[in-house]
Amino acid sequence: MSLPLELIVRKMKLIDAETKVEICRDPDDDKFINCAIDAKCYYIVSGDKDLLDIKQYKDVQILKVADFLEMME
Repeated sequence: MSLPLELIVRKMKLIDAETKVEICRDPDDDKFINCAIDAKCYYIVSGDKDLLDIKQYKDVQILKVADFLEMME
């Protein structure tokens, strides 16, 4: 059985984000939302308070790791 991180790495795909939103209190965090939108992601899983406070942007939900894992059970 593989470790969860190994499973994630096998499934990940690198993209160049083209979207440019400015929504986060911390402008450095906008890049995660940009990538999620361009990759058509449903979730951003993070421990970053500035991102978590947004909760959702368009179709992208922003969740804590524990909440994401609970949802996936």
